[in-house]
Amino acid sequence: MDKKRTEKIDKLFITALNNNVFPGAAFSFSRWSGGDYDRLVRYYGYAEQKPERKTLGKDYIFDLASLTKPLATVPVLLNLFEKKSIMPETRLAEIFSFCPLDKSEITIEQLMSHRAGFSPHKEYFNELFKIPEQKRRMELLKSIFRESLLAKPGESHCYSDLGFMLLGLIIEKITDKSLSELASSCIYTPSGLQNDLFFPGLSEKGDKPYVSTEKCLWSEKMLSGIVHDDNCRAMGGVAGHAGLFGTIRGVSRFCEQLLDQWQGRGKCQAYSNELLSKILTRVGQSTWTMGFDMVSEKGSSSGRYFSKESVGHLGFTGTSFWIDPVKNCIVVLLSNRVHISRDNWKIKEFRPIFHDLLMGK
Repeated sequence: MDKKRTEKIDKLFITALNNNVFPGAAFSFSRWSGGDYDRLVRYYGYAEQKPERKTLGKDYIFDLASLTKPLATVPVLLNLFEKKSIMPETRLAEIFSFCPLDKSEITIEQLMSHRAGFSPHKEYFNELFKIPEQKRRMELLKSIFRESLLAKPGESHCYSDLGFMLLGLIIEKITDKSLSELASSCIYTPSGLQNDLFFPGLSEKGDKPYVSTEKCLWSEKMLSGIVHDDNCRAMGGVAGHAGLFGTIRGVSRFCEQLLDQWQGRGKCQAYSNELLSKILTRVGQSTWTMGFDMVSEKGSSSGRYFSKESVGHLGFTGTSFWIDPVKNCIVVLLSNRVHISRDNWKIKEFRPIFHDLLMGK
């Protein structure tokens, strides 16, 4: 990348820091050059401003929020598809004998592509924290089953945390293992990324450098290495919709592996290239594949220059990635915008400006 463009990007981030878009951010840009990736990585601002100021550096670990969906839950499901332990067309009634009638025909594919009819979000954590931890997963499952659907399954798409919470519980039911265990053993460790992508849960964090998000509603302590999402925190820090943490290196390298498979120049032990390509295909007329967002015609966070075949995802804490198979490139943006406030949405305006500056002519 030429020096002039890099200087403009640096200026954009400095302005964003001064305008409280986020306290700190990192981005990576990877472009396939024919034999390897040309990479640009930058870090700006602070991993924490309060209670103490910590400068953001290359080893810092971000709460990836909903990037958990495409970077953990979806790959684990692909591995289960490969083994035929479960299939995209498997219905909820085939998994849970007590599934209510209105949800019995919902398929795994519909959950992954946000076409199951569930609402976007529900605050289950208040009730979950009142019961013993070992009973919370079953209570969450029952709570989701009690929800009224917004639409008939398969009729329309509505982005939903509930669907991916359910997918996490389905993975546990099918395998008798946690999503965290499976993601590590099947996906990250074979790729050498087990130290860059993982679920820390609620255990002791040691001396690892974490990017801080927001104060916990109950303990009033700053969340650092503990998941920001309240429902996931009530579930012990591991869920199908949130809980994954990672470095900028981890997210960008995993996205590079996905692009390599998609382009047929790399392979994965956990699932075939053909299976990956299938789930990266747009579902109907929506802007979703089975687990990945796609570029919308108007107002996309990806800006104006990603190809329409691109896939990506956003995370509530201020994270995102986009993979462009036509331009053979990847952009990852990680920030802690919620450290200022979870109601700080200035990043919505920042994202397309940043992507345009990076990807434009």
